[in-house]
Amino acid sequence: MSNSHKDHSYRGDIYDLIELNQLLSGPHQILFEGKSPYQDVLLIETKNIRLYWNNQLMWNSLDERIFYEALVHPAFVISDKHERVLIIGDECGMALREALKYADVSHVSFVPLPGETLLAAQKTQEISEINEGSFFDKRVQIIKSNIHDFFKKEQQPFDVIIVDLPDPEAKERSKMYTTEFYRKLSNLLTDDGILVSQSASPEDTPVVYWSIEKTIQSASLHTLNYHVNVPWFGDCGFHLAGKKVLKWCGEKINTPNRSLPKNIKTWFTFSQQLMSYKKQAVVNSLKCLRLCRFLPNNVQDPEDMKELRHLLSNSHRVLYEGGTKGDRVLVLETKDVRLYLDKQLQFSSLDEKIYHEALVHPALSMVPKRERILIAGGGDGFAIREVLKYQDVKHIDLVDLDPLMIHIARNIPKVASLNKRALHDKRVSVHQKDIQVFQKEQKEPYDVIIVDLPDPGDELLSRLYTVEFFSQLSNLLTEDGILVCQSHSPGYAPFVYWSIGLSLKGTGMHIRSYHTDVPSFGDWGFHLATKKQLQSLNRKVFVPNQTLPEDLSSLFSFPSKSRSVRENSHMNTLSNLKLQEIYKQELRR
Repeated sequence: MSNSHKDHSYRGDIYDLIELNQLLSGPHQILFEGKSPYQDVLLIETKNIRLYWNNQLMWNSLDERIFYEALVHPAFVISDKHERVLIIGDECGMALREALKYADVSHVSFVPLPGETLLAAQKTQEISEINEGSFFDKRVQIIKSNIHDFFKKEQQPFDVIIVDLPDPEAKERSKMYTTEFYRKLSNLLTDDGILVSQSASPEDTPVVYWSIEKTIQSASLHTLNYHVNVPWFGDCGFHLAGKKVLKWCGEKINTPNRSLPKNIKTWFTFSQQLMSYKKQAVVNSLKCLRLCRFLPNNVQDPEDMKELRHLLSNSHRVLYEGGTKGDRVLVLETKDVRLYLDKQLQFSSLDEKIYHEALVHPALSMVPKRERILIAGGGDGFAIREVLKYQDVKHIDLVDLDPLMIHIARNIPKVASLNKRALHDKRVSVHQKDIQVFQKEQKEPYDVIIVDLPDPGDELLSRLYTVEFFSQLSNLLTEDGILVCQSHSPGYAPFVYWSIGLSLKGTGMHIRSYHTDVPSFGDWGFHLATKKQLQSLNRKVFVPNQTLPEDLSSLFSFPSKSRSVRENSHMNTLSNLKLQEIYKQELRR
């Protein structure tokens, strides 16, 4: 199989590789490293520092460099000169850290916005380690006056201006994204200077993203737009701006960094669908604050709250907590155990429960009987851990091809502790075997079948997501039983997701689809398959869990744009094996 010492040897999302290289460049402990006949295995433990502002995640140490390197370096590469730099926002000093990598930077005016975040950064040693002591660099002048006073007093122009503001989710914040604000910045920019502004997500809020661009242009600046995927936050957008026309000509970024690809030209391309929102863009000004109309009323992301509650209910250390109502800051340190197979992330201990509780409990809470359970894949033991919460479960067959995975789940203390020593339970029979071989040998049916197999990244794996394979599994299902299949992301790989659902439907079974947000992976999807039509989805889970909503029916709703993808999905069969190609195409997008 793959060679773990070659960077090009990995499967899955390129950002898994970027994130892994970041982690290996920082403080970490390798818990296990090995090679099975099937894949390279790497188990590592890292410290994860996370800063929350009013219960909203602002950054975490797992991937903050992806964001800040993307924010800073394109502007510096495209600018001819960067002796004088202005940074607005960035209270934790991460953008400052990146700017100071350029030897010709002689002065940085650093204007933090008022609030508790700067105080937290100055008082927390761990944040100082992450920003590499950037606040103490002799080239840095921390401006103590507010931004409006700074604009009035500052007269000497800057070669590079970096704007890292909070998202314009509330009326007060949107005042920072106005024509008047960008005009003041333009007055402080040299004729050849470059301004870069953090923006909204072009994927999640495209009208806001293009409106910020239009607002910058209304300040007589030319723009150049780009975006990048930051694993924990999704698609993040940026705008470069200058007094002259800007063009990215494929320049290379030679400054030390942990996450930037050799060629970032693809960052400057947008899909036709995203470009179509440009016609809805508006100019935001102090006289007419129009961004607010395109933003949700609830500025607090419910997924952030769910994740924070989950982290606080597990092992953690509070590094800083303070502030007043409306300006509360919490800095947490957690330990993160992460498993990579062929450099593709399989789980993070920070949020694996979100995935595994969603995988297991909808099926087991809806089935009338759950004495016999089959789990295909899932050698880490986490799905077994969830199944064992049901007292009426009498027997579980776990079938996983890789002996190394079974060894890790049984014998590596950190993993065995996470799965509650599930593989040692008397009710569990472990079979190190190909699921296709195992299912042919079985005659006694199962009440629940859980399919937790690797993504269909190649032809061999694609065969495990065919109508024929699912038909054979359905023959092992009781008449009232439920099969559940992990099916990749309806958000990032919608054609893969809905094609798996269509392939399940091709067996003649009834399908119900659902999804949940897993921060390490984004929006993640599953399909339930039954021989009889499921009646009600208004079900509750009556065993201990940390992440599921009280009413599971909320997991089964999808945005309207998913319908068109579902209608154009492809059934995967042995005679027309397409899923692996669809998978590769969607991951290259």
